Amino acid sequence: MRWIIIVAAACLLVGLALFLFRRPPAKEPDLSPLATSLRERMDTLLNAPSLSSSTIEISVLKSQLNAEIDRVKILAVKLGGSAVTKEPVVGPVTELIAEIPEEKQKIFKDAVQDGLKDVPDTGPTVSSKKLVVTVQIKTQS
Repeated sequence: MRWIIIVAAACLLVGLALFLFRRPPAKEPDLSPLATSLRERMDTLLNAPSLSSSTIEISVLKSQLNAEIDRVKILAVKLGGSAVTKEPVVGPVTELIAEIPEEKQKIFKDAVQDGLKDVPDTGPTVSSKKLVVTVQIKTQS
């Protein structure tokens, strides 16, 4: 019986010591700076276009649709980018997806919205950051 009391007292003392000298729970490390750094590095290495897309809507007659698609594609190329038609064309709206240099976004928007405006061929750009712009062409009968 004496051994039982000694073992119980020892267990009680060990439990009390563990309770008194316990460490507070460790905080989770903040990994957001690491995630931001990795994301920026991946964007730099992959040279991926920015996905902050903007949309331009224009209306043309059905007979002028192909000419307008060609005009938008030529504008994108002149500004140092490219444009493709989104397939399949469903209904009265045709979508083009253009990838242009970020600093030439305003020039592109103005030229697309003003059907008579043309831009000079600017050639290659110094900026490697591209922007995706969606052009929606609505056809009228």
